[in-house]
Amino acid sequence: VCIRWVDETLTDHEDVIGVYNVGTIDADALTAAIHDVLLRMNLKMSQCRGQCYDGASNMAGSRNGVAARLLAEEPRALLTHCYGHALNLAVGDAIKQSKVCRDALDTAFEVSKLIRFSPKRSYALDRIKAENSAEEESGPSHGIRSFCPTRWTVRGDAIESILDNYDDLKRLWQECLETRLQPDIKGRIIGVQTQMSNFNTLFGLHLSKKILKITDNLSRTLQKQTMSAAEGQAIAELTVRTLKAMRNDESFALFFALVNRFCELTATDPPVLPRKRRAPQRLEVGSAEGSHSATVEDHYRRQYYEVLDIAISSITGRFDQPGYRMYRNLECLLVSAANGQEFHQFFESVTGLYKDDFDRSLLSAQLQNLCTCFTDSGKNVSLGECVAFLRDLSLPQKSFFSEVCLLARLIIVMPATNAVSERCFSAMRHLKTYLRSTMRQSRLNHLLLLNIYREKVDQLDIDAIGDEFVRGSEHRLRQFGKFT
Repeated sequence: VCIRWVDETLTDHEDVIGVYNVGTIDADALTAAIHDVLLRMNLKMSQCRGQCYDGASNMAGSRNGVAARLLAEEPRALLTHCYGHALNLAVGDAIKQSKVCRDALDTAFEVSKLIRFSPKRSYALDRIKAENSAEEESGPSHGIRSFCPTRWTVRGDAIESILDNYDDLKRLWQECLETRLQPDIKGRIIGVQTQMSNFNTLFGLHLSKKILKITDNLSRTLQKQTMSAAEGQAIAELTVRTLKAMRNDESFALFFALVNRFCELTATDPPVLPRKRRAPQRLEVGSAEGSHSATVEDHYRRQYYEVLDIAISSITGRFDQPGYRMYRNLECLLVSAANGQEFHQFFESVTGLYKDDFDRSLLSAQLQNLCTCFTDSGKNVSLGECVAFLRDLSLPQKSFFSEVCLLARLIIVMPATNAVSERCFSAMRHLKTYLRSTMRQSRLNHLLLLNIYREKVDQLDIDAIGDEFVRGSEHRLRQFGKFT
């Protein structure tokens, strides 16, 4: 359980409360657990303004999920489907729907397993790399990175490592086939060697790397602890615009030339047109001949555009969430008022949902005063500039803009990802090992908090803690008459 809150200085905080042990994972039990945590912390559900979960049905179900139950109790607690999970699902959809990328990723997974799970082949690859670097008088390249199954969209670096070691891997497969191998391993190596000699695999790896590098950067940015939902949507839109800018003939020509040059350097088979195939009879309409690419470049241009279109539509669809409309209204209300634009529509929408949070007449007057503060700027004011202006105000000035500051706090407090809570489970692997199999829940929670807030733990006075421990021990021993 993590709680995100914003203080009076408009500084956001995201704190881990602990790990709660539940008997079952249905919506009833999870909702009761959340209520119990809030009750223990003396927090009211009426103070909650946002929820952030993954897309599991017991959490984000539209009828009987935890979010729906809490929304029925507090309609202002808007739901955010964790942007990290949403992006991971969007990237997965884009890869699965494109055959060229899906086949290339399958080959890359197989290469990673053959190297990472065999010390013998890993050592042989290091030796080959060292020999090549000595011949070329250049530094050794990085090894093969694994595809981590527990992290969001970190596949770009793994694919890049395979492309950087493409020649070395081909030489490694040849050496491995000259030795005695088990039949299943030999078959896997022959399959990987055949695929790596195919231009389709090379094209798919380069195309996957090009897209995954962009989405990996978005995923890493979304996991910042200070990232709000509104800021997350803004950088997601920027990523979509970047992908759309790549969808033109000039970008494809440069990309295809790069792949062709890499193909010549690695002695990979040149691209060829696939054999013309007729569509299944159930899909044929009319008697006209099916559409086929005239040249190799046209064939791969289709696949290039297809992957980009799928990636753009997947990210746009996953990030278009119902709660985002209210985030956008909050942001537009603040930015429109600062720029002196009409904001009546956004004002009615925001005050209609947050009825008891705002004084309508006071908020309207303060928004007009906010416009006066930015009159001399002569440029369009962004959301970040509005929030920075409000943060720099003194306490009397913040009192003058009390309702506007509350509006900014509602924008900042909306959670973007579950990254903080996910890191708790990553830390658990280091704390609850097989040597601590009998650890109880309370001790696990205490160790988790010490590990997560290690900066604060380092600031504790160890001598004072030791003195307090000794005094407590003396008191307990005196109670049992065992201290002289």
